[in-house]
Amino acid sequence: MILVQFFLAILLVGPILWGLRNWFKCRGTFAPKNTVNYVTIINSAVLYAIAFNLIFFLQELFLVLGKNTLGLKAFLYHNNHTWEGEHPMALLMQASGALGIFLIGLICLFVYRFIPHSKSIMKLFVLWMAFHGLIQSIPQVMVVYFDSGTDVGEALVGYLNLTKPILIILAIISIVLIPIICIWFSKQLLQFSSNVVGLNNPKANLKYIQFIAVGAAFLGSILVVPFRILPMSQAITPFIVFVFSIPWIWSAAARSKPIQIAPNGINEKIYWSPIILLVFLLMFFRLVLAPGLEFS
Repeated sequence: MILVQFFLAILLVGPILWGLRNWFKCRGTFAPKNTVNYVTIINSAVLYAIAFNLIFFLQELFLVLGKNTLGLKAFLYHNNHTWEGEHPMALLMQASGALGIFLIGLICLFVYRFIPHSKSIMKLFVLWMAFHGLIQSIPQVMVVYFDSGTDVGEALVGYLNLTKPILIILAIISIVLIPIICIWFSKQLLQFSSNVVGLNNPKANLKYIQFIAVGAAFLGSILVVPFRILPMSQAITPFIVFVFSIPWIWSAAARSKPIQIAPNGINEKIYWSPIILLVFLLMFFRLVLAPGLEFS
């Protein structure tokens, strides 16, 4: 118990300590002008919100499809992940949602490898999809150690009967993976900058990441709130994701290694098509999904 809590504390406090180190390291340096603009934060926030909601929807979809393959009746997009019917593997399928979005995250990373120099804003969308696929799935393994009553917990404990020592190992692995993944994403996000000179400067790195990641993720989390269904305590979920992931992206941005940038249209103008898509997505969530769709 103490060991898991120790790693969890590092997960939460680590970026703060790293940030203080960056502050001392960057004193006396200044970021060049025009390193960032508010176009970047708006575009990135909208794409972040779309990616968050799509990954969340896909998790719900894989949950019901897993049960549907067993002949059970379940409801899509419903806080209550119970089902009707009986099957010996029903509890195992409670992990189908987390597994599904984890695989989606890996697929998006694979796709991203083929578009490293794309100027399309879809490049950032694919990156945010990969981010949410991994960051919304991996922590669910960690949570099982604290609460075996979660969806993944019912699969790992209720069906597979994993012991406490194994749950401790899995929790620590998942905790360690989170900052590693976020540090990698930090470098990828910095490559979107259009300021070639600026990103040789740690202060400029931090300034740019505050827009494309920190500010965008916080604004994007606010945009996610209307998508949540009752009880409204569910609205805290996007901010929980923000707290244990985005600070690592921010603190890792000040690394002294030079960044090889690939300028992207994300910094040039506000794109209205993602905003329109987000609005239609909200209508779909509220009018179609919120009542719950029966799968049987």
